[in-house]
Amino acid sequence: MKGFPDEVKRAVSEAQNYKCKGCLNPINSIHHKVRDTEFNRRRFPLLINSPMNAVGLCSECHTNMSQKYRITDNEAGIYEEWLGKLIRR
Repeated sequence: MKGFPDEVKRAVSEAQNYKCKGCLNPINSIHHKVRDTEFNRRRFPLLINSPMNAVGLCSECHTNMSQKYRITDNEAGIYEEWLGKLIRR
């Protein structure tokens, strides 16, 4: 999969003051809370590469703690619906 657009990476990094959400070390990856798969891209097209689906982590936390930041399909569905309402305004 392609990954987050640069503008999302920048926004997430800035919002977290360039600090890993897990340990406050510098961010070096932006992690998808909902896995970036073809199936999820069809289910959650607005959410999949949005800042709402992103968390900045260091390498160690990405390896060891990324599951902690996953969201449920129910949460993803609510976020997707909310994003759709914002776009239709």
